Amino acid sequence: MTAPIETKIDAFSALPIFPTVVWATQLKPEISERINGTFTTLIEQARRNRTDLRAEGKWQTDQRLHTLPELDEFSDVVLGLCRHVLKADKIRYQDICITGCWANVGFQGSKHRPHAHPNNYISGVYYVTAPAGGNTINFFDPRPQAGVVVPPSDSPAPANSQKMTMEIRPGSLIMFPAWLYHSVDDNRSRGERISVAFNVMFKPFVSEMSAPNWRGNLQVTPD
Repeated sequence: MTAPIETKIDAFSALPIFPTVVWATQLKPEISERINGTFTTLIEQARRNRTDLRAEGKWQTDQRLHTLPELDEFSDVVLGLCRHVLKADKIRYQDICITGCWANVGFQGSKHRPHAHPNNYISGVYYVTAPAGGNTINFFDPRPQAGVVVPPSDSPAPANSQKMTMEIRPGSLIMFPAWLYHSVDDNRSRGERISVAFNVMFKPFVSEMSAPNWRGNLQVTPD
């Protein structure tokens, strides 16, 4: 009989080399209630001015929500969490700022294909509403070689999966490297899924490269 491997080694370590980290937090109820109320009011005001938009698919506001004074508390939370992450990762920097922030209103059947957010360092999403059936976000393994051999596994885990799905709820705030591909599954509920996406970049990089290069269809700030 083969002797147990423990009898043949002095030590064994699993080293998390080059990890891809997703940071998840939940806002305190009294904070999320205020922030959610502000976002809901802004979206309701904007949709009253757009009778041409049909309640289907997905609406996206323009990307300057972080410039609105009524969303200062949300911006402070985002930047505070980003500074916390950078400190934990021992990143040296001068300053950071939000380069884009927009709301997504997803109706039944709406989804978002796999994508990343170029020209930024940290991206994230905050959930105003997350009805059952529309309360997940997916992240994809960024290592192209990892799919060469995919043995069967007993259950999904970060060490053996090419895609990880995270459940969220109202008040959840998820941050991740801006280059990490992610997607949103079909909203299988009859309720609206309202999320707020944002990008953060080191301030010296911001002036020309970091703003989103697309426009939303629901105007909430003046040109």
